[in-house]
Amino acid sequence: MVRCADGLLHFTGLTSCLTELLDVAAHRYAGREAVVEAGGGPRLTYAQLWTSASRIAGGMLERGVGIGDRVAIRMPNGVRWVQAFLGVLLAGGVPVPVHPGLTDAQLRRILADSGSLLVLDSELPTGTPFIDDGAALGDSALLFYTSGTTGQPKGVELSHENVLSTIEAVIRSWGGPESVAPDGMWHAVALPLSSATVCVSQLLPTLASGGTVVLAPEFDAHSLRHAFDVEGIERLSAPTYLCRQALRTSGAAFGSLRVLTLDDEIVSPALMEQLCDRFPAAQIVSGWGMTETGGAGMILPMTAVTRRTELPHSGMEFAVKGSADDASVGELWCRGPSVMRGYWGNPEGTARTTARGWLRTGDVARIGHGGGFRIVGRVTDAIEVSRGVVYSREVEDSLLECPGVDEAVAVDVMTAGGRDLAVIVVPKAGADLELDAVREFLDAVLGHRLPRRLCAKIDVLPRSSMGRIDRRSVRAWFEDRSTTKGCADVG
Repeated sequence: MVRCADGLLHFTGLTSCLTELLDVAAHRYAGREAVVEAGGGPRLTYAQLWTSASRIAGGMLERGVGIGDRVAIRMPNGVRWVQAFLGVLLAGGVPVPVHPGLTDAQLRRILADSGSLLVLDSELPTGTPFIDDGAALGDSALLFYTSGTTGQPKGVELSHENVLSTIEAVIRSWGGPESVAPDGMWHAVALPLSSATVCVSQLLPTLASGGTVVLAPEFDAHSLRHAFDVEGIERLSAPTYLCRQALRTSGAAFGSLRVLTLDDEIVSPALMEQLCDRFPAAQIVSGWGMTETGGAGMILPMTAVTRRTELPHSGMEFAVKGSADDASVGELWCRGPSVMRGYWGNPEGTARTTARGWLRTGDVARIGHGGGFRIVGRVTDAIEVSRGVVYSREVEDSLLECPGVDEAVAVDVMTAGGRDLAVIVVPKAGADLELDAVREFLDAVLGHRLPRRLCAKIDVLPRSSMGRIDRRSVRAWFEDRSTTKGCADVG
């Protein structure tokens, strides 16, 4: 890597564009299986995948798609999703992945904002094979939309250099190309490909390194188990709740697994011990990344003892912008070759979020005595208690130490008396969890006695179509009850 005039670290020796990198892989690993749909679905070699994608590209050209035109992809995970994605690239277009669970109104807004010419959601066009590989590193490659957790979704424009840098950084974090077995690795992806973190940091590095991607429109614990039995999966990228389901299934441990990559949900020490027992040969990691960073950022190795340790991806640099009163806590900033070109058609939003190459992430980090840091929440969810300001993630981390608690969510809520903290917990199986015990536990940790109406328990946490905990629903549920006169204990 070299530091260039813009002050950023850049990789040297990258191919000129994403299409060229994948073209090299398609010819190098032509006879190897590239994508497999679990449960008896299609199986395509690299040669078959590349040929089918070039025909889709030809079909899109016949429909008027030109260089730089945006094309939306709204399909569940599967072989057809990968074919459509590559087809748009080979036509010279810019893929706009859209989660299939979004409403029609959300889709219409994304289509209008991106100016997408087509929506690929059913039959894929086909025509004379065509491959465009004339893009440059600075050209637009992909357009992802944020989840909109803090407002309307924003289009994040990633250049070819952004995407190629992420792929290079991820492969290096895996141990480099030499760490991949001669016949490739089998990588099951149980997270939505419409996410930048999954598409750019999981799917594309696997294809670039000659691995086999195992997909399914919808993985559950039993279909995942079947995929392990049939395919011999060595790497799994999955949401934490799916791993919880897998722990409850019968059968032997998932002995073929070498790496388990979880989403960024907080995991308790007890759950980590269970995962280590069920996946005995696997290194368990999590990750931090944003759509704005192309899904790259940090790899977080986890153990039952330390839980997680932040290790930046190659080329990514981090800083914590603290205050004069306390420089040890503040907003996390980052910069590197994976950070976006900007928000699509939104120069004002780009200017608010970036400064001299730095991206304001909106996350808050605390720096420890040894120089390490922990992400503790979002800038917008700071909550003041008697012992100072706390953030949702560190409250949740503390709650997972409470006896009988399996999962926990902390949110800031607006009550008649002002902003306050509210928590909802999921008891461990068979545990007789009393909410007063949860309140007493938090009182000892935070010095903050929660009102009974702001502490609740539930069997299953609400989740969005993306599989993430639906904090908006939790917050609205508490705020509705906290403003109701004479409200009883909601637990």
